[in-house]
Amino acid sequence: MRRAALLLALAAAACAPAPVRSPAMDDARSLAAAESAFAAHSVREDMRVAFLANFGGDGVFVRGGWVNAREWLTPRPAPAIVLDWRPAYTEVAASGEMGLSTGPWKITSKADANAAPAYGQFVSIWKRDGGGPWRVEVDLGISHPQPTYWDRGLETVAVTAEPAQAGDTIEAAERRFADDVRASGTRAAYARHGASALRLYRNGASPMAGKQASLAWPGLDERREWMVEKSETARSGDFGYARGAYAAAQGARPDGWYLRVWHREAGAWRIALDVANPRQ
Repeated sequence: MRRAALLLALAAAACAPAPVRSPAMDDARSLAAAESAFAAHSVREDMRVAFLANFGGDGVFVRGGWVNAREWLTPRPAPAIVLDWRPAYTEVAASGEMGLSTGPWKITSKADANAAPAYGQFVSIWKRDGGGPWRVEVDLGISHPQPTYWDRGLETVAVTAEPAQAGDTIEAAERRFADDVRASGTRAAYARHGASALRLYRNGASPMAGKQASLAWPGLDERREWMVEKSETARSGDFGYARGAYAAAQGARPDGWYLRVWHREAGAWRIALDVANPRQ
């Protein structure tokens, strides 16, 4: 009886259609693989060499402001640390040439074996041309006291193609968000413009994943002026980012720097991830 049931099951499986592969999901997984290889390079050799190999020619990070990463690193020696990290979440545009990677990082000292590790989260925008290799375009992160997400499985997401209408740009979305901050407050602005799975990263706090957790953060009572320095949108018109500086008032000295990732959801640009890092 069991043999007959097994034969029937095998026959049914043979007739079942093969699972459909999603090119967009393959793109999200390939981005995760690139991030993992980048991290392995950092641990195997050192973070300076790994950053020089994996950042694009115009890739930037923050060192007292947004700077070209390769130009900043080239004349400097590698720091005496081991920098390790892993992707916990990747999201890629439907066109497959731009995406987001984020996850936990850990720094240990090479000079002092007894020094306590430092922990945090990174956020990186990656780009590639055609079928070429992924390269880091923007990198920003936060630090927090305890390790978080090291034991979380990888989540990969492909944005559903939902291109914006002509003129509905990320720059316009940034302006609408800033206007709402001024008119209604920061929490209300994130409630209106945040994606359903909004991620909010702020220094000193564990990452907030999900709209409810993000909106519950007490720091959203603070008002900020956001100054966009650059924005880019994927060819599919459904994913992109803005980066820049923030301050307590327009024209004031920057209090820190931010990266805001947008994607299309329910017919509008929504904030998928928002990370801000204060001036040190």
